[in-house]
Amino acid sequence: MVTSFVHCSRGLRRSCSIRGAKMPSSYFSELRSAVQNGIRKSAAGCDGGVQSSVEVLVGQGKLWSGNLRCFHSVPSSAVSGLNVLLRPGTVFHSRSDSQLGLKRDYCSGVSPGYGLGIRNSRNCSNFSRGFLGKSRSFSSSGEGESIQYDVVIVGAGPAGLSAAIRLKQMCRGKDSDLSVCVVEKGAEVGAHILSGNVFEPRALDELIPQWKNEEAPINVPVSSDKFWFLTKDRAFSLPCPFDNKGNYVISLSQLVRWLGKKAEELGVEIYPGFAASEVLYDDDTVVGIKTNDMGISKDGTKKETFQQGVALKDFLDKVTREEVMMPDSSSTLQKSEITGRITLLAEGCRGSLSEKLLRKFNLREKGHGQHQTYALGIKEVWEIEEHKHKPGSVIHTLGWPLDNKTYGGSFLYHMNDRQVSLGFVVALNYGNPYLNPYEEFQKLKHHPAIKCLLDGGSVLQYGARTLNEGGFQSIPFPVFPGGAIIGCSAGFLNVPKIKGTHTAMKSGMLAAEAAFSALQEGSSMDMYWDALRKSWIWEELRLARNYRPE
Repeated sequence: MVTSFVHCSRGLRRSCSIRGAKMPSSYFSELRSAVQNGIRKSAAGCDGGVQSSVEVLVGQGKLWSGNLRCFHSVPSSAVSGLNVLLRPGTVFHSRSDSQLGLKRDYCSGVSPGYGLGIRNSRNCSNFSRGFLGKSRSFSSSGEGESIQYDVVIVGAGPAGLSAAIRLKQMCRGKDSDLSVCVVEKGAEVGAHILSGNVFEPRALDELIPQWKNEEAPINVPVSSDKFWFLTKDRAFSLPCPFDNKGNYVISLSQLVRWLGKKAEELGVEIYPGFAASEVLYDDDTVVGIKTNDMGISKDGTKKETFQQGVALKDFLDKVTREEVMMPDSSSTLQKSEITGRITLLAEGCRGSLSEKLLRKFNLREKGHGQHQTYALGIKEVWEIEEHKHKPGSVIHTLGWPLDNKTYGGSFLYHMNDRQVSLGFVVALNYGNPYLNPYEEFQKLKHHPAIKCLLDGGSVLQYGARTLNEGGFQSIPFPVFPGGAIIGCSAGFLNVPKIKGTHTAMKSGMLAAEAAFSALQEGSSMDMYWDALRKSWIWEELRLARNYRPE
């Protein structure tokens, strides 16, 4: 997260803030006191524009250096000109000339989104190990903050976190160091993922083979699998078309949080609370993204709390890029460092940036994919009475309350702790203009076979999301200049299985392997497309290609 403080005519004004930060006043007061004492030895006041040089260090690497202007009456919660990027495990201290005697080190130990708790620490090596990659840098200008990484991933879902973990695993295996950043619009990792999922662990087995020994929140195996056809008053049992043997009923949000912790342990930087709002280009090559501006009123004017969006982008700016592309043997940079910086979009179904790039680069046409089709899924998590709870029980239905011309159905999964996940899916090509999916969901809950389970219970969570159901025919060419699209942004949901988490994770892993080769060996990101067509994702979706073509 980024803080920025600016100098203005009325003194010092806080222009940006750490969302949810809980920074001790002792830190600011000590820094203020040290700077003031140093300045008093060299100048009488600020009128002369006297400055003192300040460095902010993370581990052994310099994160920021610049000038700290002197000040008279500044609250202990503000420091001028200091721009610090904080993350879990950041070890930093401020220093300048021998005049400034600030010697205390600090280590941040709480994930962003939960509040940044800064504590005094002399040894934070376990936190900071591998944080500052050799290609990661930070800059500040009048146009806003800019942070450079080797790989920027948009979306901390199963696909994005799997890609981040796989990248860092390959870095360790090849004794390399790449800076990887994941931005997530939710206030915390998993905040935008509603619980309840029948999980196929195939991709996780490949990503983290020892997950069963690492406290993964996957501990409720499917115990029964039923398929019902509903009429208004009855439920008829049909032969089950699903094969959930070896699968688990999980909370997907808990799994994503666990993956986030695993990613951070490997050195991935995750920043929740920041929505990617804009794609950054250098000519026609994607070089990163820009986050949303915050603190804008309804009429579009900037409020006092205005915070400009941050640019997360390619390590090299345009001038450097052109210089390096020149055949100058004296250059210390390699061509692979120019063309290899990667942006991976893992926004989920119909992600805004992904859709823009699909249109801009004609990726669906390039991959000979048809238009995507969609459904709306509504889900609630209930806590039910103990004697009704059957952990691992899985039920799918079709029929009522929908008519025989409308595609859709429902599901009910028994999770841990007396919780059940109840959901209703309606394809968005329904012909009845008066159909309201939410109202149909309410009808479903009053069906005798469902109502008896919910009586005496209470709703814990609720939400809705779109699902891409085009399947094999709608897969686009997933590679664009400067990056790739992964997960449900590309559309890898297996419709007859009603599962997409395992395919999303695998696509992220394949994209990470292609990105690593592009960054280290100068190969093309087209390797991702080739690997995708040779993977079990392709075969699985191909076998299901005729389930619901349109």
